Amino acid sequence: MKKIFFLLILFSNFAFSQNSAALLDEGNELISMNKFSEAEKIFRKGLQETPNDLILKSQLVLTLISQEKNEEAETLITEILNIHPDFTAALWYGGINNFNNHQPDYRKAIEYFEKAYHLIDANSGQFFGVNYYIGRSYRKLLYREGLTYNEVERMLETYKKYIELQPNAEDIIDAKSFVKKVEEKRPGKNVGKWIITSDQNVGDLLKKKE
Repeated sequence: MKKIFFLLILFSNFAFSQNSAALLDEGNELISMNKFSEAEKIFRKGLQETPNDLILKSQLVLTLISQEKNEEAETLITEILNIHPDFTAALWYGGINNFNNHQPDYRKAIEYFEKAYHLIDANSGQFFGVNYYIGRSYRKLLYREGLTYNEVERMLETYKKYIELQPNAEDIIDAKSFVKKVEEKRPGKNVGKWIITSDQNVGDLLKKKE
């Protein structure tokens, strides 16, 4: 799983007007064809009529992320969550936005995905995705700034769940190899932070608890 993927959220618990529904369908159809700029225009048109429609606004966010308009996307995500803190689409897109940013913020991505974690149906295709992104974000941080014992534990938990749910994923060999190496080399709870200095060396301990 090397490519960033976007999954459209199902909004079955939210009611919206017939016109909004038509625009949502039209915009989502354009997204499915990778016509993100055109989809953006559709969702903006809808928001001119119903500016507080969180569904249209969240899908606008998706079009912005897809065009690397990350700062504007983050602003809209914040607006949505200020109104509805548990709005799954905004939490999901918030995670994607920070993971996929040209200057990624993996800790912020984890924060969004963790908030969405228990809101996502464990039987849905999106559940393997949230495990992948949490595990992968922690993996990035392990090489950049290091992780605490509990963070390594959460990384392993989500990576293993991803492996369980996606046994035929294109990166499955890499994922299994990484988990095996971490389990073999991880330090004990007495180590404050563990950082890996290279993809080949999973044993370097650079920061210890004082």
